[in-house]
Amino acid sequence: MPSSRFHRLQRLQALARNTLFIARDRAARALLAPAVALICTPALAALPTLPKPGEAIGGGTVAEGDWLGNMGALMKAGLIILGLIIVGYGFIHVVAGSIAKWRAYTAGKAEKADLVEYFIMAGVLGGFMVIMVTYALETIK
Repeated sequence: MPSSRFHRLQRLQALARNTLFIARDRAARALLAPAVALICTPALAALPTLPKPGEAIGGGTVAEGDWLGNMGALMKAGLIILGLIIVGYGFIHVVAGSIAKWRAYTAGKAEKADLVEYFIMAGVLGGFMVIMVTYALETIK
């Protein structure tokens, strides 16, 4: 019998601890809410306006307060940057392939015709990438 009373007492103590913890947690949250609201009041101040990104999709200027035109101009700038990144990535691959082909040629694993063929292909591919990005930029304007 005494052991069952002991276990009941332990359960009651654990319940009291949990209840006290929950009450203390709720009180802390209730006291914290006004402080957070007071700290966040500067966030409700006027936010700075974004600078105009440039020309709109149709080529005209973005009017003040025209958020749709502003988003279109930002999308246009993002597409231009994406095109330039793709061209840069292509040039890195062309240069890396040229260096690998040159190493194979100097090691005697490739012939001079293979090297010349790769350089011609690299030049054509590089020129094609520049032409395509230029065409895309002109189309967006």
